[in-house]
Amino acid sequence: MKSIEIKEPDVVVSEFPSHPEHSDWGPKESVVYNTRISGDPKGRSAIEIWKNKKESMGKKELLEEEEGFLEFLAERGHISAFYRTNVGITYKVPRHTTLFFCSFDHPKYMQQSQRYTKAKEFISLIDSTEAKEMFSKQSQLYNKMIENKSIPKEDARYILPLGTAATHLHQNTNIAGLMNIYRVLRSNGSEVPDMTEDIFKDCIGKLEELEPSLFNEKIMNLLMGADKGYPVANMFSQKNEWVDKALKNHRSCDVVSRFTYEVTEKLKNKADGFNDEALSFLNLNNSPLKVEGYVTTMSISAWHQFMRNDTVKNSVESIYSAADRGKMVIPPKIKDSEFEEDYIDIFEESLKLYESLKKQNGRSTAIEVLPHGLGIGVAFGLDGFNRIKGFLPDRTQEAAQWEIRAIARKVAKEL
Repeated sequence: MKSIEIKEPDVVVSEFPSHPEHSDWGPKESVVYNTRISGDPKGRSAIEIWKNKKESMGKKELLEEEEGFLEFLAERGHISAFYRTNVGITYKVPRHTTLFFCSFDHPKYMQQSQRYTKAKEFISLIDSTEAKEMFSKQSQLYNKMIENKSIPKEDARYILPLGTAATHLHQNTNIAGLMNIYRVLRSNGSEVPDMTEDIFKDCIGKLEELEPSLFNEKIMNLLMGADKGYPVANMFSQKNEWVDKALKNHRSCDVVSRFTYEVTEKLKNKADGFNDEALSFLNLNNSPLKVEGYVTTMSISAWHQFMRNDTVKNSVESIYSAADRGKMVIPPKIKDSEFEEDYIDIFEESLKLYESLKKQNGRSTAIEVLPHGLGIGVAFGLDGFNRIKGFLPDRTQEAAQWEIRAIARKVAKEL
């Protein structure tokens, strides 16, 4: 069996803003002085306020005042100030990390698509011969399927594990967006893989080297303390009991079901405590009495694309619950092909290996061997825009990913 080379993750700050005329103006200055214009009695521009401050104060005194102002803004929850300036980060990370990062409405991402490009590398924390052998089996079947274009890459990728490398992921963000990632990583109900948390720490560390007054844990903790952030559909939660309940009457991977759930005191109390699973579920519609929407099971590959419909509210099953359910999604072009039997065998073998590895490495690391064809439950709601101009017209087209297209067409037919 061909050996698999495990690569290391990488984080690079690829864009860092500056002023075209002032080399010492950076993200800190942008946040501080663009915020000060709102209350400046002289009506000065941000640059004018900054220049006047530099002329009247020493460097150390000015820095202390700027840092004090940043902490003042963060402590009082003035989060809009922290959206003033964006940076670019380029990552080489495992696919499970992109699944976590891309679930946030902000930051924004562009990445190398497995629908069109060939997967070649793996990034994993598991030091196990069995895991490497599984990566090799999954990779070999993938390569066989795409040879001579017999199976499209977008279907063959379903057998690839979550430890597959996303070699190019670009993140456009600011300290407000990074704070929300930081918040979810530290929330009680979250069980994000250690590698993802280490990658995030590396990102913050590299930004802090460039602008220590703004990109640091103190600012993020102050914003969190002011209860700032926005709920995210986190597939790496320990459990999402509300999506689990919506899934109870949903048994097929290719059928969309409508559901109604009465808003209970438990749901409201959890939401009040900034529980992302409760809030993302409650956020599916605007009724204070009941949550209504659609529920389906789709592959992790499809979920990765579905979550990026930024205006479609959604809540997702925990990947750990999905792994326990063990639903297999087989792309139609693999079904009844010469590869179907191997696909099923390797899929089932990967689930068994996950069960074994989670005892040795913990389940948040063991997920690296799970295939993208694993079915995961998704609850979602559609507002007027997404029924008329957004999701439905976009995703019912032939160019849409086949699973999402099937879901959209079923909803459109019902409506």
